[in-house]
Amino acid sequence: MSDIVIGKFTLESLSTGMYADPRAIYREYIQNATDSIDHAMRDGLISKDDAEIHITITPEKREIRIRDNGTGIAVEKVWNTLSDIGNSSKDYAEDRGFRGIGRLGGLAYCDNLYFISKAANEAVESVMRWDCKRMRELVSPSNNEIPDIVGVIEAITTIEQRTVEDSRTHYFEVVMKGIIEGAEVLIDENEIKQYLSIVAPVDFDAQKFRQAKRIKDFFAEKEQQISTYKIFFGKRRMPVYKLYTRRLDTSVGLRRKKENEYIKEVELLYQEYSDGRPMYIGWLAITDFSGQIKDENLRGIRLRKNNILIGDAQTFDSYFPSEGYTANKMFAGEIHVLDENIIPNSQRDDFEPNAALAEMRQYLSQWAGEINRKYRRGTSNASSAMRRIEEGIARQRDIEERIDNGAISSEQKKEELKNELEKVQKQIKRDEATLRKAIESGVLEAERKEKAQDVLDKTKKATQDAVNISTKIVKADYATKGDLPSSYSRDERKLYQRIIEVVDSFFAEEHETAEKLRAAIIQELRAKKK
Repeated sequence: MSDIVIGKFTLESLSTGMYADPRAIYREYIQNATDSIDHAMRDGLISKDDAEIHITITPEKREIRIRDNGTGIAVEKVWNTLSDIGNSSKDYAEDRGFRGIGRLGGLAYCDNLYFISKAANEAVESVMRWDCKRMRELVSPSNNEIPDIVGVIEAITTIEQRTVEDSRTHYFEVVMKGIIEGAEVLIDENEIKQYLSIVAPVDFDAQKFRQAKRIKDFFAEKEQQISTYKIFFGKRRMPVYKLYTRRLDTSVGLRRKKENEYIKEVELLYQEYSDGRPMYIGWLAITDFSGQIKDENLRGIRLRKNNILIGDAQTFDSYFPSEGYTANKMFAGEIHVLDENIIPNSQRDDFEPNAALAEMRQYLSQWAGEINRKYRRGTSNASSAMRRIEEGIARQRDIEERIDNGAISSEQKKEELKNELEKVQKQIKRDEATLRKAIESGVLEAERKEKAQDVLDKTKKATQDAVNISTKIVKADYATKGDLPSSYSRDERKLYQRIIEVVDSFFAEEHETAEKLRAAIIQELRAKKK
């Protein structure tokens, strides 16, 4: 049997071709850092309060540093640990990264990649350098120098040990030097900080998101403490938090009018298997559901494993029985997968298909269908009905003001205003029925129910006002009587009235244009008769 050769292009696939989004390398290195911190805490090397990850981006040098104070790697294990591919000693049930390929992601985006590591109670730190520029030359299809992946790795890597002053320290640092052209997003600190706020296992900012305590208390009650880690940026050590705040502004209607919307409450959920094993735990933001959430960084129910995002804002779309692409944009929240048998795939854009995942999908699809009916169609319909009723009442007031200000200039105008009033009233009555149905079905929480009742009280008054406005329309004289000076004859006035009727008829759908044209005619006729 011939020897098996793993070609050099495999290395390119595991680096350049591994992730569609270059920012994913931060997720991979943060993931490895959190695993190392967990091990350090279990070994008693650090406490939870002492654990931290520090990111430094130096755009002018095109350099990135990611450092943690986890266990580090012992000197005798450095070479095998960092050069082996797909051969990790990590346990998938405990660790976030276990395939042994995530650390290769940085090879695609810099000229030199360094892994600097030190274990506790050792007098030296290990520095492994990967010559990424040389790697790209060697894996070029036109380069035949080295055919296999092992040869390429040996050609582009070096390792050295350096003496340190304090043997008690322990850490691991990733250094990327010479970020390549076209990967500027990796050295944009604001962009990366925002990305990690969405993806990384960081905490809520309790000062900005008051529901954080209720969520944490619920998780603790279910004995499912979700791990969070302190990530700091730059010399100022700016902390990274999740982006959730009390606001979830929405876009409403075809013109995408912005609505200020707030998280009023959270719905909490927890699911176990029949044998009592935990499946998932999560929370859902309760708002007025008046439209799609405007901020793409916040909208969508998001799946997380070990508090790291799986996929993106659209990944949960497929869990809705129908309308997922549209429905998920109106929700915000997190589902933390607890079952160790539901495993993220290598790209972490979804989970590996298996029986456990299929069962979880069944439960979550049922829940997604329920919240879609209850909130998006129920509460959202109620919110839309309230908004349309308020708009209808405003239109009704506008009709009355136009009548009082002389808008009735002809029979055509009377009929137009009468039809407009009837149309407004029909819409108000339809929305009133929708609102009453929402109250009776119990989908509205206390605060929103009170608001809905207040709007219904307004509809009662609006109906009474409509009767009075209708009477005004019927009894109103033409407002054209005083348009012309007394010097005009009766026949001239009749001709003028006929002209106004034609204008009103022609511009029946554009009453503002009709009024402006009428005013222009009046001005012209008054000037000519002097």
